[in-house]
Amino acid sequence: MKTALLSIITINYNDAIGLKKTMDSIANQTCKDFEHIVIDGNSNDTSLGVIKAFSYNNLQYKSEADSGIYNAMNKGIEMVTGDYILFLNSGDVLENENVVTSVIPYLEKDYAVLAGAIIFNEATGMRLREHPEHLSFSYLVGNAISHPSTFIKRSLFTKYGNYDETFKIVSDWAFFLKVLGLNNETYFKLPETITIFDTTGISSREENFEAAYKERRKVLESFFPRVFNNEDDTYVFNKFISKNRRFKYLKTIDTSPFFRKIATLQLGVSAWLINLFNRK
Repeated sequence: MKTALLSIITINYNDAIGLKKTMDSIANQTCKDFEHIVIDGNSNDTSLGVIKAFSYNNLQYKSEADSGIYNAMNKGIEMVTGDYILFLNSGDVLENENVVTSVIPYLEKDYAVLAGAIIFNEATGMRLREHPEHLSFSYLVGNAISHPSTFIKRSLFTKYGNYDETFKIVSDWAFFLKVLGLNNETYFKLPETITIFDTTGISSREENFEAAYKERRKVLESFFPRVFNNEDDTYVFNKFISKNRRFKYLKTIDTSPFFRKIATLQLGVSAWLINLFNRK
């Protein structure tokens, strides 16, 4: 059997209703040239029955206890054979039946990360979010590449490692910061809307914002130890971010050309000063 270019990974735990929605959207794709891996965390609802009710080609599943979201995702990564991975978790659905058909030609161009638009299904209605044509430092730090609408080259996980399971909420954000921000892997903005996102997940809940904040800080302390190393380092977390504002300042920078220029200038000056002191 020919190996599919695309692998879709779905993780699930006790969300049979959301899982059926997700699998319906995958089964209804006009292009069947993909494999689908479902990682179930040993659910005690009817999730296993939902999985077994589907019989489309290249469907595999595993149902066993896991230690968290990223542990389940890593199990899926170890099972895939495709060149690209899309994580579409329970409750998330592909935006229309032609998503795979539309995306396959772009995957053949061999970019490392391809990010499409995503629709957030919120209590107040549907909200479209698109990624920028070109990534900036402030965007990578203050926002997140939308995991459920982004296609990731499988070889990146071999090269840089799987998701860090010590983090419970932000490991995908850390991964994108590592591969795109620190290692300059190629990025492409897909001109397609990929996914309708279920906003009831762990990273979307307000009670988890503080935990996400703390995890992001740990990531930055790990990635940038020379410049992000003490309580006086206020560039991102103490000055730009205040509690429950969800990185409002950085988002303002990314949506405003004027403030983006100021931030770029500040970063340039900071880099020049660091280089100057390093030479002494």
